[in-house]
Amino acid sequence: MVETGHAADWARKQVDLNRVPVAVMGIASSQGIEDVMAFGSDDGRQATADDHFALFSVTKPISALTVMRQVELGRLSLGASLGDALPGFGTGRTDTVTLEQLLSHRSGISDPALDDGTPLREALTSAGQSFFAGSLVQYCNIAFEGAAAMAERADGRPFEEQLLALATDTGAHGLTFGTECNPHSIHGTDAAGLDVHAMYKNRHPGAGLFGTATDLLNLGSQLLRDSGKAVRPATLAAMRRPRTTEVSHITTRPRPLRHTGLGFQMPANESELFAQGIYGHPGWSGTEWWMLPEQDRCVVFLTNVLDTPDCGVDTNELFNAVAVS
Repeated sequence: MVETGHAADWARKQVDLNRVPVAVMGIASSQGIEDVMAFGSDDGRQATADDHFALFSVTKPISALTVMRQVELGRLSLGASLGDALPGFGTGRTDTVTLEQLLSHRSGISDPALDDGTPLREALTSAGQSFFAGSLVQYCNIAFEGAAAMAERADGRPFEEQLLALATDTGAHGLTFGTECNPHSIHGTDAAGLDVHAMYKNRHPGAGLFGTATDLLNLGSQLLRDSGKAVRPATLAAMRRPRTTEVSHITTRPRPLRHTGLGFQMPANESELFAQGIYGHPGWSGTEWWMLPEQDRCVVFLTNVLDTPDCGVDTNELFNAVAVS
């Protein structure tokens, strides 16, 4: 078993300092899961390694992997137009929104609130335009509903069915859009003005998954192994390639700046990190899923507090602790 003491100490510290009430942290390599550890309790519920958490935007790379399966099969192109898959989208727009732009936050689609009661496909069709597609970068959740619509048109199956097939193929059997898994409650929703239960009802392909550390570690292990069980090695390499390095960002959180590939994010300032080539994604609920390919490590950190960077949670500390594990 790999020595994960530094990373475990980091996760335990987040609970001990009351930054988060609970934490589950796991480490995997290309050979499989090494360790999963749970810390803390919340309203009498002790955290365990098997607990489900709301993943929020950790959903995005998993949805992107699902969509990219259609691309590698030749059923869909990164240059394909959303308007072709979703008639009625972009009425009045003079640009073309492509799958590549949807997966890299360059679509220019105005993003409705996550807890908007409008059905996602309807909200996407009626969404406004923030900028000309491809000209800027602005984080956009509803764009992943567009990518899901394109995957459905390419494959014929509902997107959720396609994603769960990916989960089955990679050992991530606990991934679900349903709340029957008894996920931990989210803290900070009142301050953020978020009706989290309304968000859950949307089963959002950009933010709606629930999962366990084991699910993400198993999927991450397959990616590190380049096994092809999620996507082929060439597909993964394309997803990891930054697509936003030369484009201006519109953001309310300039630090840490991360560049985006296709669904995956990469740290923009690697000078602060021991490891190079890190890719993965954070979630608004404090969740983290990252691959460190040079070190053959996948790290998962799951918790249940919105805006954890504002609480003092610094994932660069975690990256460096994992890099030397």
